Amino acid sequence: MPGHLAAGFALLLDPLVIVTALCGLIAGIVVGALPGLTATMAVAVLAPFTFFMEPLIGLPFLLGIYKGAIYAGSIPAILLNTPGTAAAAATAIDGNAMARAGKPRLALQISLVASVIADLAATVVLILVAAPLASVAIRVGSPEFALLYAIALTMVAAVSGDDLLKGLIATAIGVLIALIGLDPMSGAQRYTFDSVLLQGGVSLIPLLIGMFALSEILIRAEKAMAAPPSLAAHAATGGPALRWPLLRRLMPTIARSTGVGTGLGTLPGLGAEVSCWASYGIAQRISRTPQEFGRGAPEGVASAEAGNNAVCPAALIPMTVFGIPGDTITAVLLGAFMAQGLNPGPLMFDRDAEMIYALFAFLIVSNLMLLAFGIIAIRYLQRIVLIPAGLLYPVVAAFCFAGAFAVNNAGFDIVIMTAGGIAGYAMRKTGMPIPPLVIGMLLAPGLENALRQSLTAWRGSLDIFITRPGALALLCVLGLLLATFIWRGIRSSTDPTTAKGD
Repeated sequence: MPGHLAAGFALLLDPLVIVTALCGLIAGIVVGALPGLTATMAVAVLAPFTFFMEPLIGLPFLLGIYKGAIYAGSIPAILLNTPGTAAAAATAIDGNAMARAGKPRLALQISLVASVIADLAATVVLILVAAPLASVAIRVGSPEFALLYAIALTMVAAVSGDDLLKGLIATAIGVLIALIGLDPMSGAQRYTFDSVLLQGGVSLIPLLIGMFALSEILIRAEKAMAAPPSLAAHAATGGPALRWPLLRRLMPTIARSTGVGTGLGTLPGLGAEVSCWASYGIAQRISRTPQEFGRGAPEGVASAEAGNNAVCPAALIPMTVFGIPGDTITAVLLGAFMAQGLNPGPLMFDRDAEMIYALFAFLIVSNLMLLAFGIIAIRYLQRIVLIPAGLLYPVVAAFCFAGAFAVNNAGFDIVIMTAGGIAGYAMRKTGMPIPPLVIGMLLAPGLENALRQSLTAWRGSLDIFITRPGALALLCVLGLLLATFIWRGIRSSTDPTTAKGD
């Protein structure tokens, strides 16, 4: 592993790689600092433009966007009490209270340092854990992989939203969309309605652009575009700066929240949006002064930012090792990897070892970039939060259409993107979660292949799932998860405290 990592750092010596990656990081910070533009939207819209780049250039560009956007969501959260991304929602509670108390500079610096420390620690965990897990996963048979995919689908459906039934429906729709096209074994047409355009299946990236980016634009356009907030950003550099005594006091909180974010990031469906609240809640319960939370507690900012940024590298563990995305952003990254000819999974650590370790090395280097550019961003980029929505969203919409067309240079992809945008808009309005649909669409082919291989090897008998110890253990885990989620759904539906009007 040290040799592969050294080779990965050597590949990063190309100035073009560093410059492109820095551009991605800057773009991510800009997007994250704009309320309403999410990290998922940014990665989905810009992913098609990386298909014309070498993998070593395009993939770090996307990873830079990912990391920059997750961090920069804290800038408007602190200054305007308007999180730039959903992952910064918990940061706004104490961050904005500190800004109102005349300490915006301190809040922004705590956010930056906590983000960098957590990201770096989680990256080290990724490097240490990924290869050993891959060596184990490569010995796992198709029955175990089929059950792993089923467990991932179940978790994603259950944790994405408050309504279990809606999560299951969204996952099922995603699986059905994945079946459109030609049967991989027989070549028969499935759900194509005799259309030649659908024989290759539904193009993933245009659909993602529509569901995440275009639907967000439609939602924002529906709302009355209010004037920019009255809170001016010119005071962002005011107040005291972060000093070592305070940082030393915050280190236990940062370390604990990093552990929470890393653990949750490795579980499919539990992304930075969940981790920020979990880390914040734990920090408040453990704190000796819980009454200070919500009133400008530095621990509140540090815990939320460490928790959400630790998810970024951790979510790459299931994606790189098993080919299972940890959250919606890694689902988009998975599509980008596949478009570049890389198939995430245990075999990638043998076939493309230099490439994967180059990306791991970039994650370390990007932390230094984030720290350096974040200091600049704190001082100069705060005014970006005041860009009028009427100017911003038409530009983003233009990027959506250009990005969708650029995937295959096909006009039909624009139709897919538009349909995805309308569907995403309808799902948001009805409370149907989008992530289960997307991840279900991505996991369905792997589940189908693993299930077919298992049944073919065992002549159609399901006994293979109970005669193999590993498969039987995973089957028990799946059954336990289903029973837990069903029981939780029954309790919530009968609980009078939750049955009251919404």
